[in-house]
Amino acid sequence: MIIRRYWRIAVFAPFVGFLLAAVVAIIMTNAGSGETEYRYWFLVLSMANYGVIGAVIALCAMLGGLAAVAILDRQLTKSRRTRTFTAAFGSVVGVLLLSGVVAVVLTVLDDAAYTGITIAFGLVFGLAASVVAAVMVLWADWRSL
Repeated sequence: MIIRRYWRIAVFAPFVGFLLAAVVAIIMTNAGSGETEYRYWFLVLSMANYGVIGAVIALCAMLGGLAAVAILDRQLTKSRRTRTFTAAFGSVVGVLLLSGVVAVVLTVLDDAAYTGITIAFGLVFGLAASVVAAVMVLWADWRSL
């Protein structure tokens, strides 16, 4: 039942994460100044790098949201609002787990100075992923009616 209703989210979430992160790369790169040849390739590489990171974050958010919905509402009997909140909360937890793993790896590699900022970025990215997850779950629930 869960797979039948939310399979579109599983397909489109990594692409949405990639595209949102690529847009952030465009905004951050300032493509309109400097040498156009250099800036063009720098922009393309930035979009690719940010996009891959965005896809990984979206994948973790999707898995966290799916796990939360599967644990708390396996038969999809609760209200749409409850499922939306559960998926958004699970997305935040999934991204925070990813940032926690990255922070532990940084600590093991003797680069512990960046663990706090890694957790902070994980919280910010998790909140953004929760908004996107809530919109996608609302869309999937609306579409299933």
